[in-house]
Amino acid sequence: MAIIKVTSPQAVGSVKLKVTGKPKLILVNGHWNRLLNLVNMSPGEDGENYWIYFLGDGNILKEFIENAQRYFKDNNYQDKPFYVDGSSLLGGDQSGNDRKIKGYKFAMQHIAAITKGVGNEKFYFISHSEGAAYAAGMAKALIEKGYKVGESVMLSADEGDEFTVEGNYPCYQITAGYIKEEEYLLSYISPIHPSTIKNPKRQFHIDPVVGDHRIQGVNRYGVYISFNTKFETVHGSTIDVQIFNILKRLKRLKVIPQKLKGKTVYMIADGNIIWHKIDNTVVVNKNIDIY
Repeated sequence: MAIIKVTSPQAVGSVKLKVTGKPKLILVNGHWNRLLNLVNMSPGEDGENYWIYFLGDGNILKEFIENAQRYFKDNNYQDKPFYVDGSSLLGGDQSGNDRKIKGYKFAMQHIAAITKGVGNEKFYFISHSEGAAYAAGMAKALIEKGYKVGESVMLSADEGDEFTVEGNYPCYQITAGYIKEEEYLLSYISPIHPSTIKNPKRQFHIDPVVGDHRIQGVNRYGVYISFNTKFETVHGSTIDVQIFNILKRLKRLKVIPQKLKGKTVYMIADGNIIWHKIDNTVVVNKNIDIY
């Protein structure tokens, strides 16, 4: 609850006005394209419908938002999230830093609408793809204006090597990859012993849209296996109702060094099913044969 001190020339002393604010979720979408949407390769709209494109329908979006609210551990949120369009025009015409600057300017220009009803409560960001850099710019502007950012979650952040976050609020970045079985040949020895195809090995592939780029300033960066996805679908797989459980695990897991066959490898302390990389460290995962 914020308390604002109000004075006037006619008043004797001053009056204290109590203003009750509510925390606000801000969802910043990534790139969308109406033409690509016709062949189901991209969301065709920004705002709420961007998130519905990946989640399936409005009821699942409602569940996604409720899970986000529980994850952030605040209370009495505003009824609806504040949706922001963080998309570039062409999907390649802006750098990450360009979009951060645009997000900063947008927040400064629309500060009244963004902060309406918040009072002294916190903002919580969820961004996807191109929206991550835009969200970073918005968070910077809000903090400069004296508002509080409780946490920012960046899903499949695009061009993570082209912008930074300030590090003065909690920020977690998560990117997905997929597993594909790859056939491989034994080395050719001679006509008598030609190359033979061995059993397929499971190879990890990072999201081809964003690659593997840890954003400078985030508290933690995690790359995980999104099972049952593939090249075409892995980028949107982080927009999922279960992503907040994965983020909880990312926050609390511990990476430990261990000697294995004379080499130092890194492992997750309580076992590992989904993780490929934590911050800058690749971790052992029994579901991956080829890293």
